[in-house]
Amino acid sequence: MSVGNQATSHAQRSRAREIRFAGPINKPRALRPNQVNFHVSIALLFAILILPTLLVILSYSYYANSKNLLSISQNYIDRARDESVSVATSLLDPVISTLRIIADVATLNQGFFRTEESRDLLYQALISADQIDAIYTSFEDGYHRVVTRIDADRRRSDPQIPTAANWHSSYIDSYSNVVSAGAKRIRHRTFFQTWPTVIAQYDSVISVDIRTLPHYVAAKQTHALAIADPSINPDTGYPVMSLGYPIIANNKFTGFVGANITFGILSRFLASHKISANSTTLIIDQSGQIIAHPDPAKGVRKVDGKIVIANICNLSDPALVKAAQERAAQKRDRVQFKLPSNGSEYVALFSPFPASFKKPWEVVIIARLDDFIGDLKRTSRNIAVLIVSLIGAEALLILFVTKKISEPIEAVASEMQTIQSLQFGQNRAPESIIREIYHLQRAVNLMSNSLRSFAAFVPVGIVRQLVDTGKPLALSGESRFLTVFFSDLEDFSSVSEHLRPEELTSQVSSYFEAVTGAVTQESGTIDKFIGDSVMAFWGAPTPVDDHVYRACVAALRAAHRMRLLNNQWMHEGRPQMRMRIGMHCADVVVGNVGSSDRLSYTVMGDGVNVASRLEGLNKNFRTTICISDSVYHAVAERIVARPIQLVSVKGRRSGFMVHELIGIRNVEDPEIQASKESIKLCALSASAVGLLNSGRIAEATNKYKEILQEYPTDPVATKVLQDLVTEN
Repeated sequence: MSVGNQATSHAQRSRAREIRFAGPINKPRALRPNQVNFHVSIALLFAILILPTLLVILSYSYYANSKNLLSISQNYIDRARDESVSVATSLLDPVISTLRIIADVATLNQGFFRTEESRDLLYQALISADQIDAIYTSFEDGYHRVVTRIDADRRRSDPQIPTAANWHSSYIDSYSNVVSAGAKRIRHRTFFQTWPTVIAQYDSVISVDIRTLPHYVAAKQTHALAIADPSINPDTGYPVMSLGYPIIANNKFTGFVGANITFGILSRFLASHKISANSTTLIIDQSGQIIAHPDPAKGVRKVDGKIVIANICNLSDPALVKAAQERAAQKRDRVQFKLPSNGSEYVALFSPFPASFKKPWEVVIIARLDDFIGDLKRTSRNIAVLIVSLIGAEALLILFVTKKISEPIEAVASEMQTIQSLQFGQNRAPESIIREIYHLQRAVNLMSNSLRSFAAFVPVGIVRQLVDTGKPLALSGESRFLTVFFSDLEDFSSVSEHLRPEELTSQVSSYFEAVTGAVTQESGTIDKFIGDSVMAFWGAPTPVDDHVYRACVAALRAAHRMRLLNNQWMHEGRPQMRMRIGMHCADVVVGNVGSSDRLSYTVMGDGVNVASRLEGLNKNFRTTICISDSVYHAVAERIVARPIQLVSVKGRRSGFMVHELIGIRNVEDPEIQASKESIKLCALSASAVGLLNSGRIAEATNKYKEILQEYPTDPVATKVLQDLVTEN
C-alpha cells in the first residue's frame, strides 16, 4: 500500500500544479507563398537532423549497452566465483565435522573400532556426505578399519570384488598380531550389496602401512586436522583428497580418523553453473594443478603410462592455457586477451579462496566476450539497416501527409506536449476544417480530460477498483461489513535469532507467498505486512459476495500450504515456523486515511482489534485458526469449527465464543476439506462447551476427559481441562 500512497501523493501534487498552469499555446504563423513548402522542408530537415542523430544514438546505445553487458558479465563472474567457493567449502566442512565426531567416539572407547560393530557407525559416517569415498580409523599399532563405496572403477581394479557389491568394509591386523618376523599382515575384506547384507568375504595379504601416509604423519605431528594435497586414486583414476583427524587419549596421539573425498560434486556443479555458453570454471591450487574441472576426465592426464593430475598450463583448451600465460605476464588476477587461433576476445578471473579456507586454492573463470555482446553487435547491424529503410519510407510518407496540414498539426503537437507533462492548459486551438484533424483534436481533448481525471486516482492497483465503485480518492472513510484477517508466526523472534539473514528472508518470503496467494485466490485484499504478520480483509474496495465464507477458505488454504512448507523445511533441516490466524467479521471503517500528502487504504475499528486478539488467542489453545462467533454464525452450516471458550476482549463489555476453524463441509479439495475425525471432535467439543456454559462443571469436566481419552494430544481439551481443575 505504501507504493500506492506515494503515487497518490505525486498525483495530488501534479493536480495542484496543473491547476496553477494556464499557459497559452502559441499558434504557428501561416506559410507565405515565397517560403519553402512545409512538406519539402520537413523532408529536408528530417534528412539533415535525424540521420546524424540516429547514428549518434545508435553508436551511444551500442557503447552503453556494451558497457552494461560487460558489467553484468562481471557480476556473473563474481557470483560464479562466490558460488564455487561456497560449494568447495561445503565439500570439506561436513566431512571435518564427521571426522571430529568419530574421533571423539574413538577417544572414549578405542577398542570399539576393533570390533565388527563399529563398521555400522563408519557406514553411517560414510553416507552422511556424498563426497566421502572412504572413511577409516587407524592406530599406532598398525590396526586399520575402513568402509568404502564400491563403483565400477573399483570393480575393474580388483576382479575379486563381486559385481553386485556396492559397499565394502575391511580391517587390517595390528603388527602385534603378526607372530613371526617374516609373516605378512592380513586384510579381512567384506562386501555388501545393500548394507548390512553380506554377499562375499575374503582375506588378502597386504603390505601397506597407513601410518606412513602424509595426512597420518601430519595429524600425529600437529595433533590437529590434517589435509593432504590431492592425489590420484589408483582404483578410480580420478583425484581424491585425504583428511585426517587425530585421536588423542590422555594427551597422547593413539591414531587418527581419516577420509578420502572425491571432487565429483564440485565438477558437476562447475559443469552446470556456466556463466555463458562458452565459459569454463575450474579450481586450481597455487601451482596451477587442477583440483576440479567441469569434465573430470580433462583434470587428469597420462605421463609415461601413469595417470597424474593435470596442470592448467598443459590443458588441451588453448583459452585456459593462454589465460594462465597472460596472468603470469601481466601479474594480475583479472586479464583480457585475444586468442590468435580464432580471433575471439576472452576475459579471465583468477580469484583465491578466502584465508579461512584450509587450502590455498583458486577459482578460475574464463568466458568469451562475444557470449555477452555478440548478439548486441548483430542487433546493432540489423537496426542500422532497418533505420535506413524506415527513413526512406518515412520520408515519402512525410511528403504526402504534411501537405496543407501544418497549422492544425502544430496546434495538436503543442497541446500534446502539455498533456505529456501533465500540465493541462485551458486554452484550446481553433477547430480544424479538416475532418480527420478535427476528430484528432477531439480525441486529444478527450485524452486530456481523461488524464486529468485519472491523475486523481492512485495507486493504479487500487485505482482500477475505485473507478469501478465511483468513489474519488481522498481522505475518506465509510462503514462496511467486512471480514478481517490477521496471521502471525509463533515465537518468530526466537526462531529468527538462529537464522542467517538470507535464510530468514527466504523462509519468511515463502510464508508470505503462501498466505498472500491464498488470500488473493479467494478475492481478498492484502492490507499490509507488519513484521511477520499479514493483515487482509474481504469486501472492500470492491464488494465480494459471500466474503465471510471465502475468508474461511483462504485461511484454511494458507494453513495447509504452511504445513507443507514446514514439512519441506523439516526435511531440509531448517527450523519450522508455526502460523496462527485470527478472523472476525463486523462493521468497520474502510477508506483512505492519512494526510493530504500520503494516504493508505485500510480498515479501522473495534472489529480489526478483535481479529488481532483472536490471532493471539491461538497461543493459549495451541490452535491454528481462531474465528469469532460472528464468523461462525455467518457460515456455520458450511464450515467445520468447534467452540473453544467464552472470552472477554479488552475494551469490549461482553465476551464472545471463540471457535477453532478446522475445515469446509462437503468439499473434496484436500486443502480445505475436514476429516471425519475432525467432525467428530467438533461434535464432542460442542457438547462439552454446552455443559460448561450451562454451569454443569462436573459433567463438562468428564466430557473433556472423554475427549482426551479418544484424542490424547488435543491441545484445546487439555487447556480447558487444566483451567477447570485450577478454578475448581
